[in-house]
Amino acid sequence: MPFCMTVPVFDVGSAEGVRCFRFGPLYARVSLTFRKLSVWLIVGIAISLAEPGFAGQSFDDEFAAAMTRFWGAATDEEFRGAIDAVLETQPDIETIWSRLRRGRDYQSDVPTGRQFLSRTNRDGVTHGYILQIPEGYTPERRYPVRVYLHGGVMRPKRDDGSWWRNEDRMLRDDTIVVFPASWDESIWWQDSQIENLSGVINEIKQTYNVAENQVYLLGISDGGTGAYYHAFKSTTPWAGFLSFIGHPGVLGNASSAADGQMHVTNLRNKPFFVVNGGQDRLYPTVNVVPFLRLFQEAGVVINFRPQPESGHDLSWWDNESSAIDSFIEEVHRRPLPNPLSWETERTDKYSRAHWLVIDELGPVEGEPDLGAFNEIVDPSSGAPLGINTIGEMADGTGLRIFEVGENSIVSEAGMRADDTIVEIEGQEAPTVEMLKEALMGFSPGDQLSLVVLREDTRTPLVLNYPETAAPRMREAFPLRQASGRVELRMPGRNTVSARTRGVRRFTLLLSPEEFDFTAPVSVEVNGVPVIEQMVEPDVEALLRWAAFDQDRTMLFGAELEVVVPSVP
Repeated sequence: MPFCMTVPVFDVGSAEGVRCFRFGPLYARVSLTFRKLSVWLIVGIAISLAEPGFAGQSFDDEFAAAMTRFWGAATDEEFRGAIDAVLETQPDIETIWSRLRRGRDYQSDVPTGRQFLSRTNRDGVTHGYILQIPEGYTPERRYPVRVYLHGGVMRPKRDDGSWWRNEDRMLRDDTIVVFPASWDESIWWQDSQIENLSGVINEIKQTYNVAENQVYLLGISDGGTGAYYHAFKSTTPWAGFLSFIGHPGVLGNASSAADGQMHVTNLRNKPFFVVNGGQDRLYPTVNVVPFLRLFQEAGVVINFRPQPESGHDLSWWDNESSAIDSFIEEVHRRPLPNPLSWETERTDKYSRAHWLVIDELGPVEGEPDLGAFNEIVDPSSGAPLGINTIGEMADGTGLRIFEVGENSIVSEAGMRADDTIVEIEGQEAPTVEMLKEALMGFSPGDQLSLVVLREDTRTPLVLNYPETAAPRMREAFPLRQASGRVELRMPGRNTVSARTRGVRRFTLLLSPEEFDFTAPVSVEVNGVPVIEQMVEPDVEALLRWAAFDQDRTMLFGAELEVVVPSVP
């Protein structure tokens, strides 16, 4: 029988709907350690209701007290003790699932407005953050969260909140806004900030009703670069990433001291909103575009909003604020994404994305050669094409040229900003794909004929690629350490198909919202069937991941370890 309950529907405030979960036989686990040693007690519904401690007020009181302790925990040690206390009451999987899915009981008498707070990482380093709660906050609804990362991170630590300026333009009456701090000893692209940002979000969830699937990471300058970093290394908490006048290439520079390696395909999991300025003295559009092209080739969804006349500033903000809001309103996180792709160079960190954990790295015989997507055209080599930003005309008549690079192939041909390409090699009404296809074969010594519309006049142009100007490709991000990737998809209920490279073992975190625990789960890896079995629900695993994620919409009823087979 499926287990049905009324639960809040994802992302829709206090709206409710009926969800049915199929757990199969009921189990309770008595945990003797936090993660490993345990004893299974099989209990049916009738038995569980008859046993002392499960019937009447006694179980209700003990379970309620244990869950109060669980919701109030803040450290690893406190959560371990709280989980043991919950397990000692021997709850069945339905009872604990229902309680976790409902979440905390939030209060209305809580601080609102601007608050200056701090939290401490496991290493004892304290990080400050500014929290802005809408004055009209009510616990009956779930609030989106916007986390803004500031620039100028190479400065000394500031404890007075002065790391952020002009907060007012970021504030909203329907959204919780956070301004965390970074400095030269805890930079946005370091491990300390992965721990800090996830800790800040979880601290906010302890007091305020957060819409878990509407938490967005936005950054300006160094903060914009930081947004890329967290997408590379810690995608799970975030719905989308917005990078303003940042540069992903900074993360590949050894002098930037970025922790870990950047794997481009990790960016596939979430959409991006990107703004860069053509006159930016630090990160001009022309230097950022090769990376964005690489990301798009790897399957990353990017809403790129170039600002040809802007520098390293936010002069464009008022014009783009409605587009930013639209992006955020349209993008909600899928807590159990399908498909899912993740790559890591180590298993003690950076190894988890949503319902996937990579446990052991190493080559396996016969594994596929998954594309690395790590080469860009070196902007300093060859002859620059010069078409830095383009857009398709709404009426489908051609391609509008917003920016033309100096001393480039197109500028030498006579192309100007605001020209519209209306013909490519005799083909009228060209699209971006048509231009891309034409340029793919455009190499030193070639010519390419175009017709542009300029002030209602059709003007033919010929692009000449100098024979002596062959471009060079270069590595986008240094990859000095062997890594492994897992690409997952669910072609059907209870069926998982995985492709792997450089991975020997991984774990699937199974949610009854996606898996039917009353039927066998099938897993295929690199075309080889490896698992066809029933999966037992695991109360301890459910509690452990709930403690880690603090997320009502992303709960896991079991863990399934997968060993990658060799393929002859």
